[in-house]
Amino acid sequence: MDKNTFAERLAQSMAGTSDGILKYAQQPVGRGVSAARKARAQWMSELDEAQRPWLHQLVEEGVHAGVFGVLCVLDHVRSLEDVGEKGTFTLTYTSPSGEQTQINPESGEMLHDLYNWFSRDAHG
Repeated sequence: MDKNTFAERLAQSMAGTSDGILKYAQQPVGRGVSAARKARAQWMSELDEAQRPWLHQLVEEGVHAGVFGVLCVLDHVRSLEDVGEKGTFTLTYTSPSGEQTQINPESGEMLHDLYNWFSRDAHG
């Protein structure tokens, strides 16, 4: 797997995430559902059809921003350290045969840019 394939498949796998988040938020399941979750579900049930797409878009943007931010860290354009020397992360894919490929090399297109590109395709 190369970085293009990684970014494309990541974008594809994240494309339906907002639907799952909203479904679970509307109908929280499990024991001990918190009062906050119940209140949020009630609020969501009261939204009219014109408001629902806005909420869906906001959740999609939040999901995208979260993944994009992690990829920025992997691309070394955003760091986790506040001051001093900065470390780096290396993302390596190991194939079933044992071959290894660095997904975030220092050169070439960056993962966060590729993710943006492929996310456009994944969301239509």
